Amino acid sequence: MADSLTVSAPATSANLGPGFDVLAVALDLANEVVVTRRPGPLAVHVVGEGAGEVGEDETNLVCRALAEGLGSLDGLEVECRNRIPLGRGLGSSAAAVCAGLVAANAIGGLRWSPQDLLSRAAALEGHADNAAACIEGGIVAVSPGPRCRRIPTPADLAFVTVVPAVRVATEESRRALPAAVPLPEVSAALGRAVALALALGDGRLDELPDLLVDRLHEPYRAPLVPGLEEIRRLVDGDGCLGATISGSGPSLLVWCRAGAAGAVARRAREALAGARVAAEVRVARVSPVGVRARWSGAPRARLERSIG
Repeated sequence: MADSLTVSAPATSANLGPGFDVLAVALDLANEVVVTRRPGPLAVHVVGEGAGEVGEDETNLVCRALAEGLGSLDGLEVECRNRIPLGRGLGSSAAAVCAGLVAANAIGGLRWSPQDLLSRAAALEGHADNAAACIEGGIVAVSPGPRCRRIPTPADLAFVTVVPAVRVATEESRRALPAAVPLPEVSAALGRAVALALALGDGRLDELPDLLVDRLHEPYRAPLVPGLEEIRRLVDGDGCLGATISGSGPSLLVWCRAGAAGAVARRAREALAGARVAAEVRVARVSPVGVRARWSGAPRARLERSIG
């Protein structure tokens, strides 16, 4: 029986308002990559999100990450079972990169540490925030190196994700940002990002409505995010705590108290329908674990571990 390795990599939302390129969270939506050893050249199959448009050869981002550790990919069959929407700011590329690196680490017996995985993922991605959350799980803060630390997740915190039908390329969203931002806005963003991390760590959700406000990058990306104003009108400081652009957009992350998430999702659907904005709305929670790998077949069938 052939060895098969299944890797699960969660969706992520980066920035979290004022934490531009610094804060991120892993969500309970994940892609799976199944890598099987068998004779012959590389074979790649993509099902789900991106089927028919994502490359089914060595150009696939999963395969590019695999090749970082293995070099030749001959003798492998790679199946990408994608659930994370592409081009929506939910970390689909980070999930692909991290899944490929973790698969290479396991198949090649490379003994890369979580820090090694993060450094390699950041090099492939160009930034470390989504990759850090994908590898570590939970809510993370990223510092130069890159290095990351987990921030405790409040038990009462949940999210509603709003995923518009349109896509926005990361490059396009980055081009919308100005070359310079006034120093007072930078200072305010730094203060809010630090206070947000502390409030989350202490479970002080009542402070989130003020701390999720951003003037550093979100005002410039707002025109690329359909439904943003309609969703922000739902923020009441009670059940609905705030709404942040997810990564480069156009998805939105609506912060809620867990008990109110279902009602917030219903209100969001009604608001978007009234504005004629096509979007998928779902309740989400923080994924407590990051990318995971397990073997099936051969003697290692019972091996299952968390990477990170």
